Amino acid sequence: MTLPVRYSPSGAVLVNANGGPFTPGTGARLRLAERNNTMTGTLAVPGTADFISAGGFGQPKIQTVLNLPKAGLRYRAKMRLDLVSNSSNVSAEVVLFLDTSVDGGTVFTNRAKVAHVFQNANSAGGGMGGQGCEIYLPLTQGLDLGVDDSVPTADIFLVGRAQLTVGTAGSVVVAAAATSGAVTGLDGSIHFELEECF
Repeated sequence: MTLPVRYSPSGAVLVNANGGPFTPGTGARLRLAERNNTMTGTLAVPGTADFISAGGFGQPKIQTVLNLPKAGLRYRAKMRLDLVSNSSNVSAEVVLFLDTSVDGGTVFTNRAKVAHVFQNANSAGGGMGGQGCEIYLPLTQGLDLGVDDSVPTADIFLVGRAQLTVGTAGSVVVAAAATSGAVTGLDGSIHFELEECF
């Protein structure tokens, strides 16, 4: 017997469009693991890809974890990081990476990467400033992430890395304790999400 799914304990029973029992579709979230951190200081994005940590970059890296993953389920993730360019005449590019591990965090495999361009003050697009840089890992089968139900896999670990690939060393820094317009106390926030889905 399958219990009915409700909005709340006393709410209406959810049904599919055909009136049958509610069946979640592909991408419906089962579980969510989140991490929110604040970077301290105004550390520069390194020229060699390094882990994102609460103190900036390096160790100890920020890790988001979902335990007991399943090979047949799907996983998606995202990371957001606040950065600022302080160069008035050189454009810059920062690449963000999302990596996963299924061996307890010993070896990480890159699953997604994206470049963010920071224009200089003299470019046609405008001047310097902060950006909320984001990266996404789309729905990916647990099996493709290395999850093995026969073992079983204990955890999926998610970490992020950043690298300054174009520009002057030190030209892009963490946007910590900054001011933008009338908003003060911007804190260089870092946000990770790792979802388990149907």
